[in-house]
Amino acid sequence: MRIRWKFGLAALFAAALTACGGPEKKTLVIGAILPLTGPAAHAGNEAYQAVQLAVDEANASGRLAPYTLELIARDDVSDPKQAVSAAKDLASNPSVLGVVAHFNSGCYMPASKVYHENGVAAITPAASNPSITLQGFPEIHRIVTTDQVQGTAFGQFISKHGVKRLAVIHDKTQYGEPLADMVRKSAVSAGVAVVSYDGIQVGDKDFRALLTTLREKKPDAVFFGGLYDEGGLLVKEMRELGMKQTFFGPDGIKGKDFLDVAGSSAEGSIVSFIGNNADNLPGAKKFLDDYQKRYKQAVENFGPYAYDVAGIFVAALENILKRNETPSRALVLDELQKIQYSGVMGVTEFDEHGDNKNRAVSFYRVETGKFVFLEAISVSPS
Repeated sequence: MRIRWKFGLAALFAAALTACGGPEKKTLVIGAILPLTGPAAHAGNEAYQAVQLAVDEANASGRLAPYTLELIARDDVSDPKQAVSAAKDLASNPSVLGVVAHFNSGCYMPASKVYHENGVAAITPAASNPSITLQGFPEIHRIVTTDQVQGTAFGQFISKHGVKRLAVIHDKTQYGEPLADMVRKSAVSAGVAVVSYDGIQVGDKDFRALLTTLREKKPDAVFFGGLYDEGGLLVKEMRELGMKQTFFGPDGIKGKDFLDVAGSSAEGSIVSFIGNNADNLPGAKKFLDDYQKRYKQAVENFGPYAYDVAGIFVAALENILKRNETPSRALVLDELQKIQYSGVMGVTEFDEHGDNKNRAVSFYRVETGKFVFLEAISVSPS
């Protein structure tokens, strides 16, 4: 009875404080729109969990005191329509000061117009189609490098490792096709003969007819521009047809889903990843350890970038508060134009388009079911 009475007094006291204009919770809000379900859910949830980790760390540190940072998350299901709807939802909330925006280029492109129209700063941890940041929207940023850079580096890598004849396949998406085209151009300029260039449909399961035709053209290697499921099926069916050529793929297939679909056929596949290898960066170790401890799983792909995107927003808000100004969308956007952020993936500084000036691409080989780092290539601005 006494315990109930004490809690009742506490509740009455809190209510009285509020009624009399006492202290109330002060919050700053950022959003995250990522594929929490659907074909890229594994990577999307890693990114979301990394953002949440960064938000919780910021609150624990008191960097934004007297404010508490709040994260509002939405699921875009890797679907452009859902992405636009989620963007409109967050943009209509005046409390949202910035957004960790989208995993897929096909989602970020249409949603970018929403952020622009509402003056909301958006930074993607993964979407790499070059066209996204060439629209002239000052609100639109990305922390990863572009497919133009990735494609250029891939062409150099393929040539360097002795490939003379290359077959190129893409998934006809805003991510896969431009990237495959860039790889084709880069490979040709490096002296590699591209013997075929074909598109497949996302969701298809049987590529044996296409692969049989490719086999007759005798390529040394096959590059696929696309995502996990189709990439895994392609290499699996290649091996079933007796094709021993090296299978190359971009950052869109670097993850557990590709390994699950391809099974043992993934062995020897070589994939790129936009950015440096986190395992080799001193600043990344604490994040990788903290993520593993909290979520009981290792980081596989874009988690470090999502963590840094959240960190950039925290740094921007902190800078604003240090000037004794009230954070707003306009002030956050102004901070992004001049920020030099030292994060777990290195230093981020945005150029005039909103792209990161850090233009490294890493390469990995699948060995005994794991992605083993091979080398990194830096590409100079074109």
